[in-house]
Amino acid sequence: MSIYWWFLIPAIFLSAFSGPIDEAVKTDGKLKKVILVFSAGVASVCGIAIIASLFAK
Repeated sequence: MSIYWWFLIPAIFLSAFSGPIDEAVKTDGKLKKVILVFSAGVASVCGIAIIASLFAK
């Protein structure tokens, strides 16, 4: 279960700073959407895996 937290932390970090990252590379808001979708996907997969591992015991 602890390995999932290592994937969840960068996903939270990327979603929190998607605006400044998008402004730094100047991509007209497209990169921000990609980062948010990717972060949401990683967070949902990690959340499902964490919940599944709790019920598997």
